[in-house]
Amino acid sequence: MSVSVSIEIRLSKQISRMTILRKLEDFGWTYNDQGKVTYLPIGDEDDFDWQHKSIPLEELLKILVIKDNQRELIGVVMTWKDTDEGGTFLIEENGTIIISPDINRKVLDIESYNKITDVNWYITKLIPAFGQLYESISFNEHV
Repeated sequence: MSVSVSIEIRLSKQISRMTILRKLEDFGWTYNDQGKVTYLPIGDEDDFDWQHKSIPLEELLKILVIKDNQRELIGVVMTWKDTDEGGTFLIEENGTIIISPDINRKVLDIESYNKITDVNWYITKLIPAFGQLYESISFNEHV
């Protein structure tokens, strides 16, 4: 059975998308996706042709800056610290952050609920990165 999960964060004031990424990095999120980086390439216009490559972090950041300057959707895979748990992060031009926790998704450790996402795990690792800047957070899960 397929599960569709999304977490959407809206900030109370506009900050640059690169600042959003830096805040996530500073709090503990990394671009490590099984030893590589995964991102949407420059010029990807709703194709979602994800690239999974071994490139230096500096090269990835240059790509993300170009995408930001060209007002393209920024998409990267991020994982939490030294774990393999994380997801796909999309950052829209208006600063809205949409996370799909699709990498080793954390689920509730209760027998009858073992397929339900442990949204608290994600919230405690996302919201503090933005402090008072977050305006709203929404969570959707469809089974």
